[in-house]
Amino acid sequence: MVGLILVTSAGLLATSLISAIVLHTFMMERLDVELQVAAARAVTRVDETVSSTAADSPSPSPYFVAVLDPATGAITNTWGDTPRPDVVLDRLDRYSFAWLLRRAGDGEIFDLEGPPSSVPAHRATVRVNEQGVIVVAIPTDNAQILPQQLVLIQLVVSGLLIAALALAGRGLIARGLAPLDRMATTADRISAGEDLSERMPGAERDSEAGRLAVAINTMLGRIEQAFQARLRSERRVRAFAADASHELRTPLTTIRGYAELYRQGAIPPDQIGGAMRRIESEAERMSRLVAELLELARLDRPGSLEFARTDLVPLVNDAVADAAAVEPARPLEVDVPDTLDGTIDETRFRQVLANLLANVREHTPPDTPTRVSLRRDEDSAVLEIADQGPGMPTEDAARVFDRFYRGRRTPTGGSGLGLSIVHAIAEAHGGETGLTTAPGEGTTVTVRVPLAQ
Repeated sequence: MVGLILVTSAGLLATSLISAIVLHTFMMERLDVELQVAAARAVTRVDETVSSTAADSPSPSPYFVAVLDPATGAITNTWGDTPRPDVVLDRLDRYSFAWLLRRAGDGEIFDLEGPPSSVPAHRATVRVNEQGVIVVAIPTDNAQILPQQLVLIQLVVSGLLIAALALAGRGLIARGLAPLDRMATTADRISAGEDLSERMPGAERDSEAGRLAVAINTMLGRIEQAFQARLRSERRVRAFAADASHELRTPLTTIRGYAELYRQGAIPPDQIGGAMRRIESEAERMSRLVAELLELARLDRPGSLEFARTDLVPLVNDAVADAAAVEPARPLEVDVPDTLDGTIDETRFRQVLANLLANVREHTPPDTPTRVSLRRDEDSAVLEIADQGPGMPTEDAARVFDRFYRGRRTPTGGSGLGLSIVHAIAEAHGGETGLTTAPGEGTTVTVRVPLAQ
């Protein structure tokens, strides 16, 4: 604000000085022109009134005219109504007659100089004719006073303008900075952790402050999303660690118990084989659990999948053939098109098929009919595996894709990670999973993945 006022003041001052100089120059040039015209008229008057005196001057004139004797240089006649003609005569006496004759020769206009401390008050020129040497002078008061008055008026007006500018600028700046003050207050509250969902006020695109508020709100939205994602991730990690430790604790406890019984000789010789089988079984269970945990960890890491254009139909047919080989008695129906390309990671998609069919084997009787279908739905490939098994309650269906979740009817051998892995793979493909079920009406699991573009 101070800088703006200083620059404005300097500009107004420079404008005032330049205007005064231009006005003074213009008026002096006009005086010189008028002086040349007046000199010509004075010569004509002298010719017409050779015998006239100052008292005989026919009409008032703003000019002062002095006629000098051509031989002696003495003043023979004067006329004109210029203020204080005695000052003009006094200053004229400061010049020699020879000097005036030289000025008459070149027709130059000059200032009638006064004492060293005085300002020239008249412009003069000299002419010569048969009657004598004629000196014509014109006062320069207006040419001196008007620029001074102009400068004074401009300084007063400039002062008033600067004062008005300072007051108006202060008000406008305060009004313009008000949104920034509100944004600063909001930012302080956000930084204090009061509410990450709070946004900057005045988010409109018709002003610089509004556009700034829009940009900051966009940034705050992304920060809030990242913060919420981090909180969700932390909660998932904590829950994952708790569930994993719980799931690993059971087989470890079993293995440790059998090992201590064997070390203490508490297992009869005829039961040692069964104890070893239980240890092996629990060790295999731990290995499967650890492998599935590592699989989920990889899926949580961005860039873990290798996408390629792949025909999904052969993958579905292979998975169904494998399931038929494991359970020949299960009725399996396949409904797939001739070809359907998707942008997928082939290994992961095969894992989805294997997990879903294994889930059917684990939770339905061996003779339960199962239908596997693949179809196109707009820009997605839709895989559906529907069984006619016992189905599941609504409360189990709502959490079936949660990690380590096992429903009340789930056998104890499952890890609770099979459908979680299916869900994670679908999300990593940019797709989604769904489940439709009801007690006694079977279960249908749906997986959507993007089609090849």
